[in-house]
Amino acid sequence: MDQTCHDGVCSKCWAGKFIIFGVVLFASTWYAKATSNVYFIWYVLALLLVLKGIMKLTMPSCGHCKGEMKKGRK
Repeated sequence: MDQTCHDGVCSKCWAGKFIIFGVVLFASTWYAKATSNVYFIWYVLALLLVLKGIMKLTMPSCGHCKGEMKKGRK
């Protein structure tokens, strides 16, 4: 089987998209904070997206990726 999941994108690509989107959201919120009143929730959302990307990068959660992960020694 190929490295793509059921949606056609590998987990590393999804992780990269989440991390980049979170960083861009954080940077744009930081820039907007200097020019106007921005709510704190956008910082929290950016942080959660980056954390989700890191978690998806370190431990993929789809069934296809779980089957290909290396098993530990018993």
